[in-house]
Amino acid sequence: MKIFFLSLVILLAIVLAYVPQPRAAPLPMPPVADDIHVKIMEFKGMLSRQTDKEKIKKAIEIDRKSKEAFDSGNPALTLKLISAGIAYLKGNDAANAVNIDALINAAGAAADAPLSGRFNHLYADSPFGILGPYEYWMASPEVASKEAINTMLLDLGAKWVAELPFELKNLPRDINIYTRVGTFPGLFPPNIDYDRYIPLLKNQVASFKDRVKYYEIDTEPLGKFSGWDGNAVKYAVFLKRSYGVIKSVCPECYVVLGGLPGAGVAASPSDANSRFLHEILKDGASSGKLFDVFAFKQHFHGLKDYRIIKSRLDVYRKILSDYGVNIDKMPVFLETALYDGTPRAREFTLPPQTETDQAIGVVKTYVYAISIGITRVYWNGVMELYKFGGNPYDPFNFYALVNNKKNDGNSHKKLAYYTYKKMVETLEGSNWKLTETIRDSDGVFICRFLKGGRHIWVVWSDNQQATPVTLNLAAASKVNITMSVPKVFSGKQIADYDSAFVTTAAATDDTGDLTIRAASVPVYIEEAQ
Repeated sequence: MKIFFLSLVILLAIVLAYVPQPRAAPLPMPPVADDIHVKIMEFKGMLSRQTDKEKIKKAIEIDRKSKEAFDSGNPALTLKLISAGIAYLKGNDAANAVNIDALINAAGAAADAPLSGRFNHLYADSPFGILGPYEYWMASPEVASKEAINTMLLDLGAKWVAELPFELKNLPRDINIYTRVGTFPGLFPPNIDYDRYIPLLKNQVASFKDRVKYYEIDTEPLGKFSGWDGNAVKYAVFLKRSYGVIKSVCPECYVVLGGLPGAGVAASPSDANSRFLHEILKDGASSGKLFDVFAFKQHFHGLKDYRIIKSRLDVYRKILSDYGVNIDKMPVFLETALYDGTPRAREFTLPPQTETDQAIGVVKTYVYAISIGITRVYWNGVMELYKFGGNPYDPFNFYALVNNKKNDGNSHKKLAYYTYKKMVETLEGSNWKLTETIRDSDGVFICRFLKGGRHIWVVWSDNQQATPVTLNLAAASKVNITMSVPKVFSGKQIADYDSAFVTTAAATDDTGDLTIRAASVPVYIEEAQ
C-alpha cells in the first residue's frame, strides 16, 4: 500500500524497484536527462548485485539524496551523486577523489534550514487537508510546476498539507504542515542506531518547530516494504524514543502514530493492522505515552464503500480502549481518496467511476468523517500520479483532483477539484465540536454544522431513487439549497466557477418544516442571511 509516496522509511525497496522515466522538463537540456537516465540504470544494476552491507547502505543514501536533489531542481548535483555512487560501488581509485559524505551532506543542507512562516492557529482545527501535493513530480515533473500546484492549493482553500520534510520549503506560508520523521538516510529499521538518529531528529524538529506542530513517526510501519513489519516491539521502542525527543525540543508539538494502512473494504479485530496495534500497545503501554494523535488510511474502495472508515475506526477504538487509550479524546487523522475512471488494483476488483462519482465521494468522505469524530482528512493529491509503483492502471494514479495528461491525455481540473473548493468555502469556519448527525437511517444522511451563528445542513440519500426528506429547520424560515457537485459530466466543461453550482431559494412551512428530495449528490442547505 501507499504511503505517502516513496517514504524515507522504505528506501531499500525504492531503490530496487526504481525504474525512472526520462526527466526532461526541469533539466537544462535533453542530453543531461538522457545521461542521468543511463547513469541511474547503471547505478541500479550495480546496486542489485552488491553484497557488501556497508556499501549497500551508503549507496542507498546516495540514491535518496540524488532523488531529493533532482526534485529540488538541481540535476547537476543529481548527476554528480549518481556518478560518485557508481565509482564507489566499483571500488575504483576515482572514488577516492570524491568525498561522498560531503556530497550527501551538501545535498541535505537545504532540508536542514529553518522553515519560513509560522503555524497558523486560525485553521488549527480545520479538517481540510491535502496529501503529498508534489508527489506527482517524481514521475512527471513536466506536467505542472510546483508554483502551479501552490496556486491550486490556495485556490482549493486547503488549510493543511501532509508532505515529506525535504519538500516543506516549497509550501505556501499560510498552509499548516503535517510531516513525518523517519529513520533518515543510512538508518534502517528495525535496528536503529539511536546515537545517530536522535541528533538528526532534534535538528529536524528544531529547524521546523515554528511552522510544524505534527510529526508522524514513519508511516504504515507494518507495510510489506517496511523494516518494522514483524517488529512491532522494536517500533514501539522507536515510537517511544522519538516521542521523548520531539517533546524535549518542542513541547507543544504533537506526535502521530505511524498511519495504519487500509486497503479494500474489510476491517476486523484480527487483521494485520489490529495485530500490529496490539503488539505496539502491549509492549509500550506501561512505559508512558507513545503518541498524541491516531492516524489510519483507507484506499482501494468505491463510492458506495465510504462508510468503511467508521468500521475501521471502530475496530481501532476498541483495541485502544483495551489498553486505556481513549481515541475520542485525541485527534484522529485519515488519509484517503476515491478514484475516477477504471483503475485496476492487483488485489481488488474496482468498479468504473465517473468524475461525478469521485466528486460526490469528496463531500461524503469529508462530511461523514467529520460526523464520526475524525479530526482531519488528507485527500490523496492535487495532480494525479503517473505509473505509481510501475503500474499505469494503479488507483493511486486516479485519486487526485487534477488530471495528469500522461495518464490519459486529459489535463483539466476534475469535478472533484471544484467540489472540494465549494465544500471548503461552505463549511470552513464551522464550530467543528458542535457538528451534529441529525439522521443516519434508511439510506438517508443529514449532518448539521454551525458557522457564524447560522446552521448549514448537508443532506444526501444512498438509495437508488430520490427519497423525500423532511427537516425541521426551526427559526430558519428561508434557506438556500446548493448542489455540492456541478451539474455537468466533467470539470473541463466548467468555464466559470461562480456559476457552476445550482442554488435555489426555499422557504419552510408554518411549522418550520422543509421537504426536499434527497439524492446521491449531497446538497448544502444554508440559512439565508
